[in-house]
Amino acid sequence: MLEDNTEEQVESEQHIEQIRTLILGKNNALVTESVKKEARTLVTDVVTEALHDRQKQDSSVNKVLQPLIEDSVKHSVAHNSERLVSSLYPLVGSLVRKSVAAFLSDFMEKTNQLLENSLTLKGLKWRLRAWQTGVSFAQYAASQTFAYRVEHVFLIHRETGLLLNAVDIGNEEKSDADMVSSMLSAINSFVGDSFLTGEEGQKEQLQTVSTDSFNLLIKPGPSALVVAAVIGNPPQKISNQLQLTLENIHQLYFNELNQFDGDNLPFADAENLLRDCLLSEQKTEEKKKKKPWLALTLLFIIATSLGYQVVSWVKNQQLHKKIMQLDHEPGVVIRQLTINNLDDIYLDILRDPNAVILTQWLKDNNLAVEKFTIVEQNYHSLDSKILFYRAEKIVNKFPQLSLSWKNSSLSLSGKLDFSDYQQLLSALAIAGFTKERNLNIEQLQLASTHKIVSSRQVKQQIFDDLVGRISSTQLDFAVESEEITAKMQISLDQIEQYMAQLSVLAKELSINIGLLIIGCSDNTGNIATNKALSLNRAKNTEKELIKKGLDAEQVHVIGLGQIDINAVKNTARKVIFNVVYINEAHIKDSQLIP
Repeated sequence: MLEDNTEEQVESEQHIEQIRTLILGKNNALVTESVKKEARTLVTDVVTEALHDRQKQDSSVNKVLQPLIEDSVKHSVAHNSERLVSSLYPLVGSLVRKSVAAFLSDFMEKTNQLLENSLTLKGLKWRLRAWQTGVSFAQYAASQTFAYRVEHVFLIHRETGLLLNAVDIGNEEKSDADMVSSMLSAINSFVGDSFLTGEEGQKEQLQTVSTDSFNLLIKPGPSALVVAAVIGNPPQKISNQLQLTLENIHQLYFNELNQFDGDNLPFADAENLLRDCLLSEQKTEEKKKKKPWLALTLLFIIATSLGYQVVSWVKNQQLHKKIMQLDHEPGVVIRQLTINNLDDIYLDILRDPNAVILTQWLKDNNLAVEKFTIVEQNYHSLDSKILFYRAEKIVNKFPQLSLSWKNSSLSLSGKLDFSDYQQLLSALAIAGFTKERNLNIEQLQLASTHKIVSSRQVKQQIFDDLVGRISSTQLDFAVESEEITAKMQISLDQIEQYMAQLSVLAKELSINIGLLIIGCSDNTGNIATNKALSLNRAKNTEKELIKKGLDAEQVHVIGLGQIDINAVKNTARKVIFNVVYINEAHIKDSQLIP
């Protein structure tokens, strides 16, 4: 009877299966296809609520989405950086300010901890005890500062013992993580092989490794282990967090763990899950928060030093600006100013002899002369104030003259004899005054010769002396040059003065005079070219003398060409002068002779 019921039940189940296959299709194909067609609509309606419920249940949504979002942002930065920068630009200023504020706060806190743990009696004791126990000072300080702190978390493949991922409290490189993983796997295997328990003979799993101040908590799972290195006494919540993290990893990386072939790259994103295990809690021994006096003292010293540097820099700039006012004084040029400090100043200047005296200027500006190392060189300034001062000193030697200064030009009026006139113009030329540029002597008169001398014989002697001076004057030219230089202008001024005085004497002595200007060249180069060059030199000289007031009818120009005299043939690039004169009395006497 029992067998009949069993057969009927089996037959009934077969019929039901056949009906299911007819309705749903083989392997539920008809339902699957139908669901696929409507999958997008179905998921769209519930995806938000599903994500919310799953996140509320075990917070796994954030842990899954975070690596995906990070990879997406990384790809966006690499390929659309300009668009990303444009979007983030309004936030950059605020982010930078907050980041700087956070950095300074963290810096102060770490500096204070470093000073307290290193320079105080407590810090020295900790160093001694760390040395005695054979651990690093950082580890010992952490054990004394924290009630507990998870330093490292390792994710290890259970079957192979290979490291899948690891994190630590300082985000530093973990060069020994693989070795730690291998050692833990070896120890765990040793314990499992050596100690058996239970009727089924299951291997024991190592759960904890403890020292005086260091603990290893091991949470085993079906395919992986999570190991936490903890300083201090770990509470139960660390064990709970390790268990929760291990379950999440097995749930999210189920396929990766079962198909693990030695490549830990698929587990790179598990770092976010492991970081949830980096828990810590500081000791609360002190009821009253200590002020960071050492850090504040260090900060005060730094601030004082910076303040001193700023004040010194400001004073240095003010002093530099004050001394540079000297560069605006007429006839003074600052070549170099170096302020090593406020008591060591190097000053190199060019100064016209008629400019302000440097030491007096420093005193007038309340600057200590003894602080200066001064290098002073003379130079000839053409500043209008210096020129006027220079002209005043020269003209004051001639009380019969008066001067006026207008538009940077010197005007002289009065009467001088010839020797004083010659001396005045020579001094003014040396001082930088010429009739072509800034000297007006139209109102300057020469005293009549007869007032100076009354004897005809003396007049003749002065006449001959002037003729000799003109004949001894020469203009020297550069090779292939016909230009009248500034140095030549002084000689031409003298020629014009001599000719003016000579004309007065010639009229009184009844002598007709003329000036012969002779251009010469050396014997290098083409003869025809040298001929033209010598004539141009003479003509240019004539033009300048006529500009200076010489009567054009008194001048005759000759170009000799090259001079072949051995003694002067290489240096004959000159213009020479010769006075031609004829005594009218001799002409009349010769006309009376039959």
